[in-house]
Formats: sequence, structure tokens, C-alpha cells
Amino acid sequence: MVFVSDELFREVDEEVRQDRYQELWKRYGIYTVVAAAIIIGATIAFVIWRDAQTSAREADSTRFLSAVVQESVQPDSALLELQELAREGTPAYRFLARLREGKILAEDGDKAQAVAVFDSLAADDDLQSTYRDIARLLAVANGMEVLSQDEVEQRIVPIDTESNPFRVTAREFLAIAAIQAGDNERAAALLRANQADSSAPVASRSRATELLTALGL
Repeated sequence: MVFVSDELFREVDEEVRQDRYQELWKRYGIYTVVAAAIIIGATIAFVIWRDAQTSAREADSTRFLSAVVQESVQPDSALLELQELAREGTPAYRFLARLREGKILAEDGDKAQAVAVFDSLAADDDLQSTYRDIARLLAVANGMEVLSQDEVEQRIVPIDTESNPFRVTAREFLAIAAIQAGDNERAAALLRANQADSSAPVASRSRATELLTALGL
């Protein structure tokens, strides 16, 4: 008869947990991209609709939409147009141009520069707090691979307040950063906060439960 040691059981269990976590991380990675796209898309749709009502901004609207159309075929030209609009445009379109600039840079693999673009928006005191929070989330969503846990915390902790509508997403990013840094205790506290948040979407609470289970927390 062959006896399997407790140590081997622990090793197998750890491998299963790690495989499960990797699967969840892949799913979460897709989620962050989709979430970022939704945030950008919703913001663009709202601001374009609002600003299109003002004839003085129609020129900026045309330039912005032209750059967006160019993104898929001439990304370099689109980037230059957006950078110019970010310098010369009206406040709303300067914001949108910088968002799209960050998106192009991230898709081109320049994560650090994309983070710098979003950070500059987050630090812009002329922007409404909601827009600055969106920029913070996008900096982390696009920079998770290059940011340390401390760098993620610096950007996201200001959003993790009971009155902030983005607090659930903020906790998820903070938890992922903690897991990557091996800080499972911090991750568990954040994920359990989302589990207990009655206003959190069902999907967010389910993800929190899955991650806690996968990590054995």
C-alpha cells in the first residue's frame, strides 16, 4: 500500500488553488478592460452629447470624432491630432482627447506612458472630481502590470470611500494589487468589504467570493 503524505496533499491543493486563481485572473483581466471601455464610452457619449449643444464647440467635436475614426487605420496620426486637441481644445474635449491618447498608448504597449497621461488628468484641479476618479481608475486598469501595490494604493485609496460611486471597483483593483504583492490579508479585507456591501453589483460580490475561495481565504 502506498501512503501519500500530508505535505504532498498540501502541494497538490496549492497547485489547484493557483490554477484556479490564474483562471480567475484571466477573467478579471477581461473584466477590467471591459469596465474601462464602458467608462470611457459612457463618458465620451455623455460629454459629446452635452457639448454638441454648444455651437462654439462643434469644431472640437469634429476634430475629436475624426481622430477616433483614424485610430484603427492611422493610430500615429490620430495620436498627434488628439495631442493637439488636448492643448488647444475646450475643457471637455481636452479631457476626452487625453483619455483617448492614454487608450492608444496602452493598446500600443506603452503602459507607463499611458499611466502618465491618466495621472495628469487625475491631478488636474480644473476637472470635476468624477472625471479625476475615472482617470485614477483608468491609470490602474491600464497599468496593473507596471505598478507596484503602493503605487496602486496611492491612486485608488482616495476613491475607496462610502460616498464614492466607484468604491466597489476601487476595492477590486486594490485587492488584485494586494494579491499580486502577496498581501493576502489586505486582499481578504477588501474582498470581504465588497461581499458585505449591499449596494455592490451581484457580479462584483460573486467575484469577491470566487477570489476568496480560490486563494483559500
